Amino acid sequence: MWVEPIVKADVLRRAAESGGDLSPSEAGAALLKKGMQADLDMQYGALLTPAFENILKKYMTARDNRLALLLVRACIGIEQTRSISVNILGRQPAKSPNVLSPDVLNDILDLSLDDAKKKITNRSPELKELIKELNSWLVDQEKGGK
Repeated sequence: MWVEPIVKADVLRRAAESGGDLSPSEAGAALLKKGMQADLDMQYGALLTPAFENILKKYMTARDNRLALLLVRACIGIEQTRSISVNILGRQPAKSPNVLSPDVLNDILDLSLDDAKKKITNRSPELKELIKELNSWLVDQEKGGK
């Protein structure tokens, strides 16, 4: 095979550096093989990114779907509880010594909203434990355990 003189000189140098264990032909063959392997690795490497992206997308979509289901269930429960609570507070009898005027009811709702916002940002040890258990459950779901 013809190669440029500088490439031939490099092959001869490498063969000589092997201490006579390799002929120039063997050294050239080894370099050619290594170059071809590098070319194949680059081709397969280009295919790995889309393959990994597809795998990650599959698992992330499954996790997102489970989290969405949990969020919807929680939101429905929260809104249902809120509606029942407001309904009960609003129906307090007028003859009761602790009559709730619309202004008092609105104040209670405003204060409960502020309190809820504070509790959402506070990570208590109990909340951390629940988050840990939820994460464990999600991982088990991904692995196929139900």
